[in-house]
Amino acid sequence: MKILLYQNEQMTDRCLTNIFSQQIENLIQTEFHHVRTLRIMEGVYRRGMLDDVMLEAAVVHTIFPCLDQLLELHSSFLSELLKRRSEGLQDGSSTNFTVCRLGDLLLRQFSGQSAEDLKKLYSEFCSRHPKAVKLYKEVLSRDRRLQQFVRRVCRGPLLRRHGVQECILLVTQRITKYPVLIQRILDNTKGSKEEEQALKKALQLLKELISSVDQEVLELDRTRRLQEIQARLDPRALAEVQEGGAFRAGELLRRKLLHEGPLLWKVQGSRMKDVQVLLMSDILVFLQEKDQKFTFAALDKSPVVSLNNLIVRDIANQERGMYLISASTPPEMYELYASSKEDRKTWMSRIQQAAVRVNG
Repeated sequence: MKILLYQNEQMTDRCLTNIFSQQIENLIQTEFHHVRTLRIMEGVYRRGMLDDVMLEAAVVHTIFPCLDQLLELHSSFLSELLKRRSEGLQDGSSTNFTVCRLGDLLLRQFSGQSAEDLKKLYSEFCSRHPKAVKLYKEVLSRDRRLQQFVRRVCRGPLLRRHGVQECILLVTQRITKYPVLIQRILDNTKGSKEEEQALKKALQLLKELISSVDQEVLELDRTRRLQEIQARLDPRALAEVQEGGAFRAGELLRRKLLHEGPLLWKVQGSRMKDVQVLLMSDILVFLQEKDQKFTFAALDKSPVVSLNNLIVRDIANQERGMYLISASTPPEMYELYASSKEDRKTWMSRIQQAAVRVNG
């Protein structure tokens, strides 16, 4: 009976080891596919666009930002994974392996300088994703040499599934795939508290890294959007401020954009005016658009409102409406309408949060 129990325990341990190894193999294979995608982007598309199609280097760099650094980083990580697997190969086998320790490798990858590099590269790549795809489509639509090149290289079955846009999208998604892969490895880790703790720590660091990348992408997107607005605003434009003085167009870039979007401003005589509203770190700015250009809204109140002691109230029986009451002397009341109840809720929440930060 004891022998039978011992044999069952051995079989269970072998099964757990096999499952653990399978999950590590999944991580290795997906990393291999990711490196292959990066190499296709570098060795086929980027090189072909430069050498065969002879596109400008700046255009190609915009389509494939940070490519060399990403390829170097992930190739190094893949080499470490393959080395760890080869160290665990069973005698006489080139495929069967047992890896008892992976947490230390993952901790190195998702902490310290490596984590900083991942954050920087993925923040930049992901934030440039829309611009890269848009530029690629524009160039492809007008450049016959690029059209012919893409048709030629995509004849094979591999590249048919890895077009330029598909490759770019796959890269933006890679960092979000790691948590599931590592969680599965953690779920099948048995018999080593030290390894389990290392994997848990690596998973925690990875989630923090992804959150940091998301926040950084959001900040970069807002900065670029503010630069776009600034470029479409007359540099000589001035806006009168409630407490006196003037607000110049150049002062926008000295602040951080927190939220932006269209609202309706109700002015005297019950008229509604379309305005583009910028919620900045310490002010609200109302703009109007005409002929692809922005100007400060020239309506019945100042287009620049301080968040200092600003009061935000909803309008009774108006699910899309809200009042903003300034702390100027005398106070000014702005009646604004969002596109929906949810949009109004978002605006009120964002403005209130920003006002709280300003008022300490």
